[in-house]
Formats: sequence, structure tokens, C-alpha cells
Amino acid sequence: MGRTAREILKVDVNEVLKDLLKAYADEWLAHYQYWLAAQWIRGIDADTLRPVLLKQSMDELKHAEKLAQRIIQLGGKPVMEFSQLLTTSRCGYIAPPEDPTDLRKLIEDVLRAEQCAIKFYSEMVEKYRLTDVVTHELFEELLEDEVEDEEEWERFLAKL
Repeated sequence: MGRTAREILKVDVNEVLKDLLKAYADEWLAHYQYWLAAQWIRGIDADTLRPVLLKQSMDELKHAEKLAQRIIQLGGKPVMEFSQLLTTSRCGYIAPPEDPTDLRKLIEDVLRAEQCAIKFYSEMVEKYRLTDVVTHELFEELLEDEVEDEEEWERFLAKL
């Protein structure tokens, strides 16, 4: 990170990195959760949900990429060991339901993951509003995406 960029940062960079790493781990785990669910699900509505899960999986991976870029920009490094994603994560990982036809449970699990992300990103938006404008804007962008995702999954749940 450049000298001027360090000067405008009004918070401990290690604290920012810790929060960014949590979000990075969450996004990787959400990517895997949605991708795996798309492979796993079966049943009448599976063909409707599969492309949505795959698209959101890729969206989560793009979020992880943006977070990784910010982490590196601040002089940190992304989680390098896949096994450490769970211990770094704030929201965790929810495996697909044992029954691949239990689409209600799958949607409820996706909603839980999205709601956790919304709460976390909302906290981060407020936390960095006045102390790190670049990180604030990143969390604001991610929050907007997660809010849209929650709404979409609530519509799916209402149709079941």
C-alpha cells in the first residue's frame, strides 16, 4: 500500500485485514456451498434452482476475488490453506441436505447463509464508513449483492 493510502487510513490495518479475511473465507465457503448444491439437488424444481445456484456460486467467487485484491492492497495475504477457511470464516459452511430432493431445506440453508452475510456486511459498512473509505465501499457493494440474493431466495421459498 502506498504512503498516501496509509495516511488516509484511520484504523489499524491489522483490524481491517482480520475483517476482510473473515469475509473472504465466507465468500469462498458460500461459493462451494452453492456450487456443490447445484451438483447435488434432484427433483421437480431442481432444474429451476440449479442455474441460479451456479450463477450465485460464481458471484460469490467474484466477491472473494475483490476481497483478495483489497487484502493484498493492504499488505496482507488471503487465506492460503483451504482447511483454514472454516476457522477464519464468520458465517461458516452449510453442507447440502442429505436428501437431494429436499429443496425447501436447501433454500432455507441458502437464506441462512445470505442473512449472515447481510448482517456481517452491514456491520462492516458502519464500522469502516469514516475510517477506511475503500473498504467501506467494498463492503457496501457486497452488501447490496447479498440483499438482492436474499430477496430472490425468499421468492423461491414462497413458491414451494
